[in-house]
Amino acid sequence: MMNGIKALTFDVGGSIFDWQTATRKAVRKLAGARGVDVDDGAFTMTWRRRMFEELAKVRSGELPWQNADELHRALLDELADAHPQLELSDSDRDDLNRAWHRMGVWDDVPEALAKLRERYIVSILTVLSLSIVVDSSKHAGIDWDAYISCEFLGVYKPEPESYQTAARLLGAEPDEVMMVAVHPGDLLAAKRAGLKTGYVKPKVWEPGADGPTEGFDVTAEDYGELARQLCDA
Repeated sequence: MMNGIKALTFDVGGSIFDWQTATRKAVRKLAGARGVDVDDGAFTMTWRRRMFEELAKVRSGELPWQNADELHRALLDELADAHPQLELSDSDRDDLNRAWHRMGVWDDVPEALAKLRERYIVSILTVLSLSIVVDSSKHAGIDWDAYISCEFLGVYKPEPESYQTAARLLGAEPDEVMMVAVHPGDLLAAKRAGLKTGYVKPKVWEPGADGPTEGFDVTAEDYGELARQLCDA
C-alpha cells in the first residue's frame, strides 16, 4: 500500500457525484411543466452556494444542527420567493429536493472505485446526508466499503475532528488515510488534520474547486489515473 495508506475517504458532492446535471434537469423539468423560463444553472448554483453558507452557520452554532436534506429543503422556500413564476407548491419543493438523491457519477468513477477497493478501504466522507449518498450510490450503481456522513459525527468538514473521527472509525491513524477530492480547501483542511491528500482535477467547474492544486500527496487528471497511481505503484 502506498506510503502506509490503509483507507481512502472521498468527498462526493461534485467530486464523485455530478450534482449539477441532476439538479438542473429537475429545475428544467419543473419549469417546462409550468411553461416558464428559468436560468436553471443560476438557480442550482445559488442553491448549492446558499447551502454551504447555511452549513457554516450550523458549524458555528448560529443555526441548530441540521443535515443537508433539511438545509436544501429550507432554502427552496427562499428560492421559491426569488422565482415566483415557478409557483412552487410544498409538494413541488419536496420533489425538487429529491433531485439530490438521484445524482449520477462521472464515467471513470465505477471502474476506478472497483480497482481501489481491491487494495484499500474506500469510504465516503461527506457533509451530505447519509440518505443522499446511499440513494445516489444505488442510483449510479456504485458501492463503498463505508458511508460516513458528517451528520452523525457531531461536526462538519472542514473541522479537523471530522477527518480525524473518520480515520478512527475506519480503524486507522490519520496519516494512514488519504482524503480524495476536487476541492483544494477540503484537502488542505484534511492535510492540517494529519491525513494524506489526493487531488483529482474536476470534470466541470465546481464551486469551491478553485485554489492551489499543488502540494498534495497525489495529483491526478482523472479517477483512472488516481487508481493507477495508488494501485500500480
